[in-house]
Amino acid sequence: MPSSNKCPFRTGYKPHSYTMSTDSSAKSPAWIRPEDVMKVRKLKAKRKALQARMISSTNTLQILAPVHGRINDSLSQGVKRRNPFKCSPNKKSKLDDDSNLDITSDASLFRLLNPCEGKDSSSNAGKAVDFSSFFNKELGTSSSPVDDGTSKQTWTHKLVVDWSLKTKVRFRSLKPLPWKHNFKTSEEASGTTGFVRCLSSASEENEDRTLDTSANAKFYQCCLAWQHPNLPWLQLFPRDTVKISSQTGLFGNDQKLADSLHAEWSESVRSLHQLLRVRQCPYFYMCGPTFTCLFRAAGVAGISQMHALISPTTRGFREAMKNEDIEFEMPFHNASSMKGGSEQKGEHGESDSEDQIETELEEEGEEAKSWLEDLGVETSQFPNLNPSRVKLERVKYKNIDSTPTSLVYVEGMEIQGLVNFLLNSRSCISTVGPLAGVPPTLLSPVAFQGGSLKALKTKGNTVHQDGETHYSMEVMGPIMPHTIHQLTSLLCTALDEFSFSCNPVISTQSFSKYKCQEDSCAPQAFAQEGLVDCGLDSSTRSLICTPPGTKELELPLTYREVTYKAEKYTWSNKL
Repeated sequence: MPSSNKCPFRTGYKPHSYTMSTDSSAKSPAWIRPEDVMKVRKLKAKRKALQARMISSTNTLQILAPVHGRINDSLSQGVKRRNPFKCSPNKKSKLDDDSNLDITSDASLFRLLNPCEGKDSSSNAGKAVDFSSFFNKELGTSSSPVDDGTSKQTWTHKLVVDWSLKTKVRFRSLKPLPWKHNFKTSEEASGTTGFVRCLSSASEENEDRTLDTSANAKFYQCCLAWQHPNLPWLQLFPRDTVKISSQTGLFGNDQKLADSLHAEWSESVRSLHQLLRVRQCPYFYMCGPTFTCLFRAAGVAGISQMHALISPTTRGFREAMKNEDIEFEMPFHNASSMKGGSEQKGEHGESDSEDQIETELEEEGEEAKSWLEDLGVETSQFPNLNPSRVKLERVKYKNIDSTPTSLVYVEGMEIQGLVNFLLNSRSCISTVGPLAGVPPTLLSPVAFQGGSLKALKTKGNTVHQDGETHYSMEVMGPIMPHTIHQLTSLLCTALDEFSFSCNPVISTQSFSKYKCQEDSCAPQAFAQEGLVDCGLDSSTRSLICTPPGTKELELPLTYREVTYKAEKYTWSNKL
């Protein structure tokens, strides 16, 4: 019986082809490529965005329905919108166009919506109009103006004294500065003589002298300071940037050297204290490892008595001062606590509410301790019942330790006790690191026993920016408040416009924020007269004797950026 299946080996038979086609267009319809899925999703997203835009435009048309007729009339009259991207032929007109960019968008559209107010628009062309206020007016709502920080600057004729120490000051000007960082022999010699002898740099007072009165000699005279100790291989200022390392310095390993250095330092402190008492030194700084102390003579900053400011402090440091019966105040801590309702002060400047809390905690701890003793339980097994431990944890002084709020103020006869405390306190000298055994750094504008004459480092530079040449001069080192004012006074006589930026020591910025009480302020005239022999010129004495903070000043008392123009100053605490 013949088979219906043909033999595959028979001649003329063509088997079915099962080979997969390599053509990319021949694909199975059951498979979908990922690219197609993403395209569909993108189309859906665009469709939703278009619908949302159409809905918002419909709502806008409903809001503008009362004035759409005025828009059509204005457009039919050929009102042309100003092109904000139009190039200007010269630089001056380009600056004018840039200043009016914010007007072309909102104000021109506002004119289209209100063509009948064309008369007033010419008078208000220089004022930017917010288009959002128009919608608020149509909807019957109002919005208060937002302070964007571009308010009018306050300019003053005098630059206030910033009592924070500076590590660097950089002066900038479009005109060449009258100073050079390379000094001639006569300039350096005359500057050193004038500084050591506390001679005024005014030319009319130097007519009978042979000193060099050039601008560079005066500049060098302003770039000098007195310092103790003087150890060139160690960084003695600023101390808060000294890297902590396990290596102990030379004075930390040899106790005899450390004792000898401390003895010399003690004599320098006593010398400065004596100069301060007789007002022959206006102020001096003591820069320790964890704090900085500013001593000021009577009359400085408007305070009638000799006083000192210490910042930052810790609870242990303040407790040690209390143990030595040194009365002090914490003005910033009291101010923060008074905001909560307490306005009374304790003996040492702390609020009575905190003292009451400490007393209550001590009483509770004593009651708990006696109750356990009656039960026959050993109280030494409960360290939390220690009253000092309770005060440390509950009063939470650690929140203000090592912060500007921890500033301590001492005045009057308590200064003698403070000096003796600092001479014998262990917290003044570090025991580890490269400065182990080294006493605090003393900085003064006048000579004292053991003081070394130190010259600040200067560096001039020229920068080309935006087709203009900028001249700059950097002064680096321990820069005290009087140095900045003397340098700016020299620049004011040579330039009409300049600016400078400075890097303050952060821990000393709180010195400028302290203000004396009205009942303890000294008359400025008597304060200046008492500081005639302090070594500073009359203009600088007038500034340092002015109480900080006046009614006409709306600027911070600390500054990082200062601008001088048209014989006036303005400054800010931001770079």
